[in-house]
Amino acid sequence: MVGINATRIRLITFDAYNTLFKPRGSLSAQYAHEAAKVGLQVHPDSVSKGFGQAYRQQLLRAPLYGSQQGMTSEQWWEELVYNTFTEAGVEKKALDTQFPRLFHALFHRFMSREGYSVFHDVQPALRELKRRGFKMGVISNCDERLGTVLQNLQLDSFFEFVLPSCTAGVEKPDGRIFDTALDLIDDRSILCTEALHVGDDIKRDYYGARDAGWNAVLLNRIKLSYEDSNPPEAGHGVTTREHPKQIMSLKDLYPIACLLQPRSTLAGHRRVHPHTSSAPEQTAASSH
Repeated sequence: MVGINATRIRLITFDAYNTLFKPRGSLSAQYAHEAAKVGLQVHPDSVSKGFGQAYRQQLLRAPLYGSQQGMTSEQWWEELVYNTFTEAGVEKKALDTQFPRLFHALFHRFMSREGYSVFHDVQPALRELKRRGFKMGVISNCDERLGTVLQNLQLDSFFEFVLPSCTAGVEKPDGRIFDTALDLIDDRSILCTEALHVGDDIKRDYYGARDAGWNAVLLNRIKLSYEDSNPPEAGHGVTTREHPKQIMSLKDLYPIACLLQPRSTLAGHRRVHPHTSSAPEQTAASSH
């Protein structure tokens, strides 16, 4: 193993959805495909519109995959998927008959290679970073299936920890999720100033990490379609803050990580500030 300079970045964490992997084709096409297999005909465009509406409503009603309401993430998705198809125009009588089979297929599809594909630059970049001695983890606004997804995509062996928001109890950009990530590293000497987070969302990934005292890089891949992205928020992406450091591929991450120096204004601090245990109102989480 080639060692890294102890005065530079020691921990690199990644967002998951649209950073490490993406849907295999569009979400709406996969939903429509599974629906057709149980005899329900619906156009992908209708699914896309229905999903966007149902997703926003579900986030407002039950943040953090329903954990604060005593729901399991499976129950949360069951409600969302059902409402997606009703919003898409599928008759409830027909849907009710086939929904148990349909939901089971979709819920398990999006834990596997059938539902997701890995970006071509991911494994080469992770292999290089691991060879160079960086510790790595995943921090993502998602449910507990993330570990299974990474395992099925053969990415789990690269990471020391996987932290979904439903486990952390808060979502990015809340700084407490980044603090929790530091607590999951065996090497407790790693400071927030020696950590780097990489993701595709400027608010949640870039500024969330920066506000937690971390270094950050924005992964600016070619934008995916609306249905493969989170529903937009008011003012999302509009900012007068610092221009983010950006890369267009993870193959460019190692040179950036080597050039970054720990943030001197916070040198010696493991965290920026202590956080309370109560969770604030949450923002939109990643879809499937």
